[in-house]
Amino acid sequence: MTTDHIYTLVNSVASQSTGHSGIVATDAASLVALGNTILSSSTNTEAFINTLLQRIGRTIIDYRRYRNKLSDMVLNDFEYGMILQKVKVVMPEAIDDPTYDLVDGQSIDPWTVYKPTAIQKLFVKRTPYMFAQSISRQALKEAFTGQDAMGQFIAAVMGEMRNAVELALENLGRTTINNMIAETSNVIDLVTEYNAAATATLTAASALLDKDFLAYAIRRINETFDGMQSLSKMYNDGSVARFTPSEDVRVKLLSPFVRAAETVVQYAAFNEELVRVDNRYVKVPFLQSAQTPMSISVDRASDSATTTVSNIIGIVHDRDACGMYRIEEEVNTTPLNAKGRYYTTYMHEEQLWFNDLSENFVVFTLN
Repeated sequence: MTTDHIYTLVNSVASQSTGHSGIVATDAASLVALGNTILSSSTNTEAFINTLLQRIGRTIIDYRRYRNKLSDMVLNDFEYGMILQKVKVVMPEAIDDPTYDLVDGQSIDPWTVYKPTAIQKLFVKRTPYMFAQSISRQALKEAFTGQDAMGQFIAAVMGEMRNAVELALENLGRTTINNMIAETSNVIDLVTEYNAAATATLTAASALLDKDFLAYAIRRINETFDGMQSLSKMYNDGSVARFTPSEDVRVKLLSPFVRAAETVVQYAAFNEELVRVDNRYVKVPFLQSAQTPMSISVDRASDSATTTVSNIIGIVHDRDACGMYRIEEEVNTTPLNAKGRYYTTYMHEEQLWFNDLSENFVVFTLN
């Protein structure tokens, strides 16, 4: 390993940063270490007699805990049983009141039976999956200088397995949302609405640059947020009347729309509270693919039909419209394999993801 002389680089970037020279291609290779995978006895020696092997002075265990960005979709836990039963009692309709139509000599039957009506849904499908990691403590002893350092490495291995679980939950949550989008008919095409109302000719691309449109879009999202709190069939499949209390409304907005609203509308607003989506929204960078963040393509659960929806900027829904009842997580570790001197830890996951079209759910697009 050689020590690169970088004084020319120091002088160059200083000249550029202080304005004494224009921008030039900077040789980052002489400064930025990308890491060698394997130590070599011919290159990783000290620079004086070129014989003594350079030593590892410090080891950094590269691990960061990942948190599921869609954790609000976890509704409840249950360990025993298999089926989730959801019962909705249907709101009764008004009937005639005979109080002011009494007839002398006639009786009114007070024993007429009015049976309550209830709708039952059973959610059954579970999604089991598993992660596994094997640890050979004897082999790892050769890579570390002490028990603490090796312990940190093993903790990082287990931590990354936990990260894999969190990422799986997040991606499965996205799939659950995307299927609900493919299933629902409650889609508000904002550009079409706005063009008709304002006699405009915006497209999906130009809409995100238009402050009047963005203000209109925010207004429609907030109107829907408010509307869901009143009892109606407007925001679901029409099977039953629903209302969603304010604390149970969930708003998820795509990052491109949020950033456009922040930079195009809010910076110029006299009172930015009037052009801001309710503060309880969750900002998501993409729905299915990071390359096409506002599009989905799913084989929907109801009929396996491939459904593609583009230019989605957000959803507003009831917490019970889609989500996950986390049923089981079990971590098991095998005994030490006496012959191979290793053990394996298995992390079992099993959840019940669901969509309920009778709950409030609305999709907003730039179509």
